[in-house]
Amino acid sequence: MKRVFYLIIDQLAGHWEESVKIEGTSLPPVNVKGYHEMGLIPNLSYLIENGLWVRRPWNRGDCNTRSGMRYLATGRYARPLYGKEYWDSRTAYANEDLEGFFEYAKMYLGGKFRCLVFSSWFQRGYFYTPDMIVNPYSERRIDLGNTLLWPDLQLWRNFIRPYLDDFPDFNLVHVYFPTFDFVCGCPSYLKENFHPLSSKHAYMLFLDELIGEIIRYLQAKKLWDETYFVLASDHGYHLGCTVAKKMGAKTNNWCCGHQPPWDCEVWDFQNDRSTGIYSGGPRRITFILSGGGLEEEYRGKFIEEAEIIDVIPTIAHILDIPYKCEGRSILKLKPRDQKELRQ
Repeated sequence: MKRVFYLIIDQLAGHWEESVKIEGTSLPPVNVKGYHEMGLIPNLSYLIENGLWVRRPWNRGDCNTRSGMRYLATGRYARPLYGKEYWDSRTAYANEDLEGFFEYAKMYLGGKFRCLVFSSWFQRGYFYTPDMIVNPYSERRIDLGNTLLWPDLQLWRNFIRPYLDDFPDFNLVHVYFPTFDFVCGCPSYLKENFHPLSSKHAYMLFLDELIGEIIRYLQAKKLWDETYFVLASDHGYHLGCTVAKKMGAKTNNWCCGHQPPWDCEVWDFQNDRSTGIYSGGPRRITFILSGGGLEEEYRGKFIEEAEIIDVIPTIAHILDIPYKCEGRSILKLKPRDQKELRQ
């Protein structure tokens, strides 16, 4: 039995322009690739080293959360939803542009397919399914759906883990962790304060431990060997760039948001000028395919580049579901061995 655990972490930058460093340190801005290469995130590194890692995935569309989550739900650069389309998850009219992968998968496989959705993006066109799971600890759907109400750790321990304890026979689970996006307008790195919400760096280390807890849970429950673990993000953020400068940043050690323009250049704060080097922090997303279910031929391999719309077709490929979309499965690309990166 194939299972997919699909974790989306809001604003988790997957890579960065390598010339940028945080002043007074050897650290890059907080990002998966840079922290993995420095050995700072052992649990994310475990997924990378035992999986198929996209080193430089990109969001080539709009880098706001509403649009990014659509790309991660549909596998295409579909228009974002507004008004009644966005808020009414029970809208029944047939419109391919509103049909996300989860809805299609549930209808295609009928009652044989068990989807669990722990997300605030449960509307039609996102991660909606016709028989959306109801929170077993409350009759109010919104308690389960609106994950923005809960910090990542609380969401995992109070809702997701207890549910999986009772209902481990899932085919497809989607979890949305929003907190990383809220750790913004703050330093990338602080030397002394390691409260998880004090800096991007501190929360990155905390988040890595939380991901490790999820991995160990799936292993202890003997679910890991059948599970494909997919980790992705919707966008990154501005730091040390022309946009950050306009927002008032005075050093590279200040994390800004992900507002447009998303294409920006690295800023030289010492000489107070643009370097002309492309930054584009909001476009630098994360995409890792790992888990015990991943075939041996893909383990320890990497793809140099892919896009945000390639996540869903990869999941569709794993589950053998003929979902039509704009992206492509990375399992159909020719991967390279990660050993090349260490030579």
